[in-house]
Amino acid sequence: MADFDVVVIGGGPAGYSAALKAAERAATVALIEAEQPGGACVHHACIPTNILLDSAVRHVEARELAVMGVIEAGERFNFARAAARKDALVRQMAGGIQAALRVRKVTVIEGRAAFVSPSAVRVTTADGGRELTAEAFIIATGTRWEPPELPGFAPRRVLTADAVQALPAAPRSALVLASGAGDVPFGLEYAALLAIAGASVTVAAPERLIAALDHTLDEVALAAMADLGIQVLFDAAVEGSQGEDAIVRHRGGRDSVGAEVVVAADTRRPYFETLGLAAAGVATDGRIIVDGECRTNASHIFAAGDVTGGVMLSAAASHMGEVAAINATGGDARTRLTGIPRVVHGPTEIAWVGISEDAARGAGYDVTSGIYDLAYNARAVVLGARTGLVKVVAERELGEVLGVHAVGPGASDIAGLAAALMQAEVTVEDMAASVAWHPSTGEALAEAARRACR
Repeated sequence: MADFDVVVIGGGPAGYSAALKAAERAATVALIEAEQPGGACVHHACIPTNILLDSAVRHVEARELAVMGVIEAGERFNFARAAARKDALVRQMAGGIQAALRVRKVTVIEGRAAFVSPSAVRVTTADGGRELTAEAFIIATGTRWEPPELPGFAPRRVLTADAVQALPAAPRSALVLASGAGDVPFGLEYAALLAIAGASVTVAAPERLIAALDHTLDEVALAAMADLGIQVLFDAAVEGSQGEDAIVRHRGGRDSVGAEVVVAADTRRPYFETLGLAAAGVATDGRIIVDGECRTNASHIFAAGDVTGGVMLSAAASHMGEVAAINATGGDARTRLTGIPRVVHGPTEIAWVGISEDAARGAGYDVTSGIYDLAYNARAVVLGARTGLVKVVAERELGEVLGVHAVGPGASDIAGLAAALMQAEVTVEDMAASVAWHPSTGEALAEAARRACR
């Protein structure tokens, strides 16, 4: 008899979601995690980044209200205090995950696991180790940052996301690489954070700031960067270092820009090398290969989240973890990853779900689209919007909504609402007929959809 019904390896969003779902389905579950449940998302990425950005955005809002005489606010953003707030809230969220695991009676083991056979893992812990057997395994070991080697830059100057969060103070200058892996350039969030904290910030971007964002919104997104004093260089490549500066070749030529640190927040790769997958017979090709059920080529071994490559987002990881757990406990579920919204947080939010108009036309769709200016949305005005757009992209004949893109206040809420409607397979006519609360930024979605119906 196996020690557990399900053993989950890795405690990030995919892992703890899988453990909770499997336990909910009456399975006996062990969760093996080398550090603390919550993974990179809670401790080193999404959550701490959002907490720091929230502090920074509130600082910007306070300054604007101070200019209008509504409140009194200082000009200086206290990076150290913001970091202390971040640490406290991260502990709170991590504690909530640990409590949920306890309530569901998940056995949490602090250690590292490696397969010794298709049905057993060896868990190395601080006091030694032991072997565990299970009816099914779910691998959710996520990714590891792999910062680039840049000519002339010592490794200590090239910072991944967790290293930026650990800074005691903002640097004098930062070069942010926004051309890393994945379709969401999270480096832009760090560019905003450091600019608000007083650093001189330059973004080294590829051909466009955000390749997946509809090009109609490019100008608004760039204006948001400019409002923070951020310089953006396109088709940019780092050629070398000169003191605290970087030599950057770009579309407009070659320049020396301030770079006390270089931020490489988007350089992640799936992590599974230490898992002994050969002993389990699990196939890989730079990632763990899974099907739509999150099942590997070994039918009782599943994988979920970033370790599978593809959509490396926490929302996708949580969804995949639940799908893997359902299938590992005898259920029948499949992933739905195409409708997950993407968001770049900051003083001006950038968000989208689905594809752009150019991508839709490239895929052969007969496209109709509609654009709504957030300057006419009452809630956006209340929130202090100066610029902002919402665009709906749809297939003309049947009305299938192919994509929604937004830049401005409430963009993440608009993309979230659009994702729910798109997953429900509503038509663009249905979206146009929807009634949102007034005043809310959600009203802008229906307005853009109405323009796509004309």
